[in-house]
Amino acid sequence: MKRFIFNSILFILILPAALHIIPLYLLYTEKYKQTVTGSEIYQSIKKSKQKSKTKKLLLGDSVGNQLFPNTSDNDNINSLACNQTIGMVGQFLLLNNYLNAGNQIDTLLMLFSPFSFANNLDQLYTYQYFVKPFFNDEYKVSFTETVTRQIHKIPYVNFCRVPLILTSNWAPDFSTKDEINYTFLSPISVEYLAKIKALATKHNFALIILPVPTSISKKSIIDKMNRNEDCENDLANEFNYYFEHIIYLEDENFSDGVHLKKPQTYTEYFTNKFLKY
Repeated sequence: MKRFIFNSILFILILPAALHIIPLYLLYTEKYKQTVTGSEIYQSIKKSKQKSKTKKLLLGDSVGNQLFPNTSDNDNINSLACNQTIGMVGQFLLLNNYLNAGNQIDTLLMLFSPFSFANNLDQLYTYQYFVKPFFNDEYKVSFTETVTRQIHKIPYVNFCRVPLILTSNWAPDFSTKDEINYTFLSPISVEYLAKIKALATKHNFALIILPVPTSISKKSIIDKMNRNEDCENDLANEFNYYFEHIIYLEDENFSDGVHLKKPQTYTEYFTNKFLKY
């Protein structure tokens, strides 16, 4: 009995330490950035801070990352494409990192699904994909009031830097209660597309926003989007040909209704049409 009690006490004492040793190791070595869900975002953050002579930069959602992976060199294109869950604020932060690193570009291509622009940091995976990588002192200074307000609607947001949480895939079960009064551009997308547009003017580069190939079954939803939202927010020029350039494909071309089975075919299309020269 005494031995059992002793072992139980020893186990209770050792368990908390053991639970924290692995997270602290992952945090110190930054290996968690390669193992957690959303590792592609950390890859884009890392890449956004590196010097590059490439004059063409690409931002994109997960399909954009299929077309131009952020883990490889794409000829004369530097891809920071990762995931739509970081919102347009996350895309702006990647671009801002890149320019602040001293890089100069002549073209910024943004490849996104029409549905990506509705992200208002109100999704189930916002905590894992945006809060953990970006809710820190380095990036908070670039948050608008809208972003800060949205983030603080998510439970346990102030605990995201705790090693046990940061280095794992744990996230609160979050479901937004926000009233949605837009069909295409969320308030956060409007704010940060304007900031990206301002950077294009300041640094004198062309801004091209184009849609990724999309399932034909989603066409009816896209057709109902309010295409005047870009005009109302002074983004008409940036979305001038966006809807007209949507490539609709049969559902059999997608593995899950969103991601392409053979993205390389369309990589060549976008390269030749928009980025070759």
